[in-house]
Amino acid sequence: MMSKNIIKSIKDTYNQFFSKEPINQELISKNVLAIINTLQANNFEAYIVGGAIRDILISLTPKDFDIATNAKPEEIRHLFKNSRIIGRRFRLVHIFFGRELIEVSTFRAKPEKVERLKNGILKDNEYGTKEEDAVRRDFTCNALYFDPKRNKIFDFFNGIEDLKNRHLNMIGNAKIRLAEDPVRAIRAIRFSAKLGFEIDNKLKQQIIQVLPELKKIPYSRLFDEILKIFLTGYAENSFKLVNDFNLAKIFFPSLQSGSKETISFIKRGLKKTDERIFLGKPINPGYLIAVFLWKDVKILQDNLAKKTKYPLTALNDAIEITLNKQNKIFPIQKRFITTMTEIWQLQPRFENLNKKRVFRLFAHPRFRAAYDFMLLRGEENEVNEQIISWWINFVESTDEERKALITN
Repeated sequence: MMSKNIIKSIKDTYNQFFSKEPINQELISKNVLAIINTLQANNFEAYIVGGAIRDILISLTPKDFDIATNAKPEEIRHLFKNSRIIGRRFRLVHIFFGRELIEVSTFRAKPEKVERLKNGILKDNEYGTKEEDAVRRDFTCNALYFDPKRNKIFDFFNGIEDLKNRHLNMIGNAKIRLAEDPVRAIRAIRFSAKLGFEIDNKLKQQIIQVLPELKKIPYSRLFDEILKIFLTGYAENSFKLVNDFNLAKIFFPSLQSGSKETISFIKRGLKKTDERIFLGKPINPGYLIAVFLWKDVKILQDNLAKKTKYPLTALNDAIEITLNKQNKIFPIQKRFITTMTEIWQLQPRFENLNKKRVFRLFAHPRFRAAYDFMLLRGEENEVNEQIISWWINFVESTDEERKALITN
């Protein structure tokens, strides 16, 4: 745990932590600024904190904003009727403006009594000051507090310097911080991939040592963190780091030990994922996992097809075997299994151009994901070019043109 001397040192040299780095406030949500104005007008401290400020400083457009304040959840809730208090481990407030959700948290402090919860992290439901809150954060580049009213940044751990040098450094003793929550190792890999930052050598060694501890983390929490690595818009960079740190071997062996064709297919899928995120299009995690495991399914399907007259039976059996094998290594959540299975099972239907079957497939809830998956397979020469061309014309046509295509 970090010493109180760190907090005392921060307070003793307080002025040196003001930074005049330019922040383009046009990139900040007006609703975020309104929340901060309301909190400050009611004599509370309030700052934009973490990833949003980091991203603006390195010329990225922030996707969401977090606010930190000394106001308690009940006080925040009283000021904002369009809000609700959530969380048991540490209570937060979500404020809603239509579809925009803004998270407001109260400054945290080191708890007097340490308690490890079932999800593998330490209970820390204790309020504190801004300085204590900064000590609790994970990486130096995420411990930046911006006051839009004064247009100043509080930088307690040389986070701005690390941003300039493109280094990822952990606050405090890396060994201790990773032991507190091993999932921070995955977060480090994710930030490194997203930001293109070099992980500090000492931190890198500690990450390698703590990876076996991830087995003690509940699958539900771990699964979400693993998926985030590939859903930041930098999936290709993430793929390399995941292999470098042997995460693939632990969670998705296909990503590391597959053939050249498997790796090629996965990389194409990751590239398409990045492109969709860049264009602001939604990504279904089930689609991404379907890409990871498809070649396993395909190889099994081809082998089983030699023993049966029914191709669909071979496909379904291959899917079942692949998922059972994967679930023994790293279980996949049921909602994603449904998506994956439907994407795979729809693939043979693209080859049947019967009028009724075409429109039935086109109306299927998973059609778009299955269609994109079919196009991806086409790039690997798994699907006939004429079939691909026909479907592209069909999808991009009007209703009348589609009827003509079917007739012809």
